[in-house]
Amino acid sequence: MKKFQQTREVINYAKKYISGSTLDLGAGFGKYRDIIEPNTSGYTTFDMVPGKNIDVVGDALNLPFPEESFETVISTQVLEHVAKPWVMVEEIHRVLKPGGRCILTAPFLGPYHPDPGDYFRYTVEGIRLLFKNEGFQIIECDYSGQVFSVLAEFIRFSWFNPFKKRKRGSFKLAHFMAKIARFLDRFTKNKIIYSNVYIVAQK
Repeated sequence: MKKFQQTREVINYAKKYISGSTLDLGAGFGKYRDIIEPNTSGYTTFDMVPGKNIDVVGDALNLPFPEESFETVISTQVLEHVAKPWVMVEEIHRVLKPGGRCILTAPFLGPYHPDPGDYFRYTVEGIRLLFKNEGFQIIECDYSGQVFSVLAEFIRFSWFNPFKKRKRGSFKLAHFMAKIARFLDRFTKNKIIYSNVYIVAQK
């Protein structure tokens, strides 16, 4: 399995699974729109908070879409903020067309970051089980980010509050630390300490 350091790398790799009408569940500021949208026939952004990049506002536990609406659902770093994650996965299954695919990432090791809540962390085994229990077939499931990325993330959150405005110098230092961490991660083979999990699952 290919090793990834960043969520962007995971989405760029998994874009081969994107097709047709696509829902970006928890799209936020549209961080990965440049990768996702060109591979779709229709791109819908969804979030619980209104924004200029958001098409539909609602609750991930009660998606405001009919059954079998989308061929692809993508959700990046959202599941940890959901109080009933099994319901969200059930809703994803409901709105997917038969044969449709879900691409999802979630943290395993990372700092507390309420947005508005922060409830869970996920192992590879845990995320597989969650999707299997809701009727999905697993295409791929693995981890991303390694020990140095984990350390850099904890240091970044310790030094800088990511939910407050930061000075430009602080942002540059955090970005530099992340680059160094990703470089060092390429030389590690640790499967015990990692940042995130990702899954590609089919209805």
